[in-house]
Amino acid sequence: MKHIAIWKYFSSFETTSEEIDSSAFDNKLEQVESEIRALLSKHGLKLLSQEGRFIPMEKMSTCYCDSCGHLMINRDENPARFDGSPLYADLEFVILDGGNHEGRSLCQECLPISHRWGLFS
Repeated sequence: MKHIAIWKYFSSFETTSEEIDSSAFDNKLEQVESEIRALLSKHGLKLLSQEGRFIPMEKMSTCYCDSCGHLMINRDENPARFDGSPLYADLEFVILDGGNHEGRSLCQECLPISHRWGLFS
């Protein structure tokens, strides 16, 4: 029986509104895409699609966990998260929930269990 395997990779980088407006990073992303296509082809794989989204970090209270560095939404500052928007539906495994604890922004995996956004709360 044949199967089709579809793999999804996520990557991120920080940019500014000015870079977005001027498309300053487009050449860099095109070069990365070309290299990814070549690498996949070397192993008999194909790049089927890719997409990008820009998330305003301050507006969405998105930051990096002060303990492990994972990308997170500080739910103490943005309790609504992404408001159930389908645009962000597949990011729940990439951008974790998190909150404030003892003056630090911590993701759900680093927060203590007693914190309301802690993983096992």
